[in-house]
Amino acid sequence: MKIRVINIITGVLVLFSPLSYAEIDISGYASFKAISNTNDAGVSYYNGLAPEGEINTDSRESNLGIQFSTDISSKMDMTVVMSARGGPAQKYNFETEWAYANYKFNDDTSLRIGKVKGPFYMVSDYKDVGYAYPWVSVPDEVYSTNPIRSVNGLDLVYQKSINDVSYLGELYYGSGTSTAFALPTSLSATMLTATSQISFKTHEMLGFNASVSFEGMSFRAGYFKTKVDVPAFGAAFKDLNGEFGGIGFTFDRNNVVIYSEYIVRDTDALLGGAFPDATAGYLTVGYRMGDFLPYVTGASIKEGKDASPYAPKQTSTTIGLRYEMDDAASFKIEAKNIKPDSYGGDAGGLFDDAITEKVTIVSVAVDVLF
Repeated sequence: MKIRVINIITGVLVLFSPLSYAEIDISGYASFKAISNTNDAGVSYYNGLAPEGEINTDSRESNLGIQFSTDISSKMDMTVVMSARGGPAQKYNFETEWAYANYKFNDDTSLRIGKVKGPFYMVSDYKDVGYAYPWVSVPDEVYSTNPIRSVNGLDLVYQKSINDVSYLGELYYGSGTSTAFALPTSLSATMLTATSQISFKTHEMLGFNASVSFEGMSFRAGYFKTKVDVPAFGAAFKDLNGEFGGIGFTFDRNNVVIYSEYIVRDTDALLGGAFPDATAGYLTVGYRMGDFLPYVTGASIKEGKDASPYAPKQTSTTIGLRYEMDDAASFKIEAKNIKPDSYGGDAGGLFDDAITEKVTIVSVAVDVLF
């Protein structure tokens, strides 16, 4: 949808120039979800997501986003994404997800300046756009390992297509403030509950993201390092080192769909209570049958290079089905069976407290584009 406005893009963009016209492209996405946790111990999963075996239809995993983009000149454009992400007790968190100006050096190379989406995973650019991938939610084992959502700074992007092969190279530098949920048995346990959020700052972040795509296949690799400050944990938790890297692969040909990803997180010892070293991965295989896409996912998360009693460990198997409702809407249902492993001396995995039993979580979602 395109809207012509005069002088000002109210409340979202900026005043470009007096008496000038700006043409704005507006698009959006939304996901609405319900989740049920089958465990008998009354332990919620992944930051209070599915409490005490009941069907959870609060807003926690639902989200809505609207993107505004406009050309400022022949070489510069601007993009703003406003989002409303669900939280507990039917609350939504409204924020500016992206807000950047993009300067084009030429047809292949551009520089984004401002707040950009952190390109840390294979589906980082569209992690909140449920319609863009097969699952109800992205695999928790991998996508729980990095709570940073965006980077405030510079993002140099190179994109080129040669003989039906598409190349992407991205180099970014910046900082930001993020929040993460406290681990239930971490050094913060005396101050915070399992589902309390802590703020942390990243600075001097430097990273790259690269991919190559051809004939329905895509290969991706990325890495960043950063300094981390966690003021809530005291003066010693300043200028600590964190590194994060991963590789990914997608395949979509002849009705066969494959997604796979593997990540490594490596941090200073002092961060072991909040962000312990970890490795995680998943493999999804599906097969399209008309409007239906059944799929199965195997995933795991475990200790990284340096062992930590706080490292979440679990394996899971998910069986799911996606149905194309129309060209811009899908319905999905999946059942995820989780086996938690040791966590601070107990079993817990990504659960919010100690739990030893296997748990099945059933989720449904409706995803739309507009």
